[in-house]
Amino acid sequence: MTNSEHYKDEQNNEIEILQSIYPSEFTEHSTDPHKFSLKIPIEEEDIRPCTLILGVEYTAHYPDELPEFTIELVDDDTLPAAGETDAVLESKDLTDIHSKLQTMYESNLGMAMVFGMATDLKEIAGQLLADKTKELKRQKDARLQKEIEADRAKFVGTLVTRENFLQWKERFQAEMALKNATLADSSAEDSKSSAARRLGTKAAAGGRLTGRQLFEQDKSLAASDSSYFADGDASVDTREFARAK
Repeated sequence: MTNSEHYKDEQNNEIEILQSIYPSEFTEHSTDPHKFSLKIPIEEEDIRPCTLILGVEYTAHYPDELPEFTIELVDDDTLPAAGETDAVLESKDLTDIHSKLQTMYESNLGMAMVFGMATDLKEIAGQLLADKTKELKRQKDARLQKEIEADRAKFVGTLVTRENFLQWKERFQAEMALKNATLADSSAEDSKSSAARRLGTKAAAGGRLTGRQLFEQDKSLAASDSSYFADGDASVDTREFARAK
């Protein structure tokens, strides 16, 4: 048996084993060279399920060298949209997983390795999703805690210390001093206005004297009446009128 036939025989044997292990997940794309894919469901607890496709192509000297392989994420329209804490695998995640598998299996040359790669792919992807989900939940809990603390702060007053009490006292005394000064100025203005009103009232009253007051204050009025008397006019005593009543 030539080396080429030896490699073909080992590859055919592994294909038969994979088809028996993954009867519905195995899809053959070509036989020369062998090219196939395995559907790997990721359904760990507490994570959003997903499905990966491990594509494999044997090289001429497989298993003495690594096969060509790819990792793809199946776009499953039957799944609900990812929630706030539902982790999903991104392109960078798939690249990292591919690098990790390649490093791991470079030390396993010489033996059939596709089954092991499929098993490790499922485990690594599941653990990555679990870690990402845990981090998303932690972020959500931290955000909710901040919101709760902010709501509580609305109903909690400032803690009184000696320092902030003295600051408040100083501000209060300054405000009261300003208020008292304003009230004093207002009271003084009111007093001035009241005095002016009283003076104005007195002046107004003094400018409107009664006839008797005018007569008593100005004696010339009595003398001026005498010019209307002629010689022989009799003087009238008003007391006579009073007695006649």
